[in-house]
Amino acid sequence: MPATLFCKPLPGMLSHELLFYLSNKHQNNTIAFRSLDLSTDLDTIHQWVNQPYTRRYWQLNVDTDSLHTTYRTMLDNPLAHSFIGLFNNQLACQIDCYAVAADELKEHVDPSPGNCGLHILMCPPRELQKGLTENMLRAFSKFFFSFGAAQTLYGEPDHRNTAANLAAKRSGFEFQKTIQLSYKTANLYSITRAQFFSCHPECNEGSSINHSINK
Repeated sequence: MPATLFCKPLPGMLSHELLFYLSNKHQNNTIAFRSLDLSTDLDTIHQWVNQPYTRRYWQLNVDTDSLHTTYRTMLDNPLAHSFIGLFNNQLACQIDCYAVAADELKEHVDPSPGNCGLHILMCPPRELQKGLTENMLRAFSKFFFSFGAAQTLYGEPDHRNTAANLAAKRSGFEFQKTIQLSYKTANLYSITRAQFFSCHPECNEGSSINHSINK
């Protein structure tokens, strides 16, 4: 098992520091990722997880104190991290990334150090632009595979969550199989390093990305 998640920010980095920045000049928008900041983001996340669109698939419709404990544990875990995704400088999503070796997913896939899983929580549908979920997933994949240690990224949405399954496919993940986790029946998706760079050869070249992190 790895000692720490390779894409986890170094201790002491400020929560508001951007870890990744992508500027799309053709569509005139930006996507960025930073760490979840419990002092500023918790109320928004609490609103999101208590919306009808999340209650069915997330087990986080709890009070703010319990939610704070959940995310504090994630941020303190050396093998996991919670990120905030920004679209045009506005909160668009929250993503948990974790080492497969430290999760029950290891019973279903190769737990090599370069393999990680993710969970993505999107802002409410009324705030979504068409295709935003796929764009955020593609951008996070670009961030993830910018690390030399990254090999495979897995997603495991609830098998009943049509929107999440469609977003995974549209953002380049391939369906592998249906698996039973302790808290849900999930459809397992993956994208490998080779698959990502094959689909996005431009990512091998210089681009408008900034990230300060432990590589």
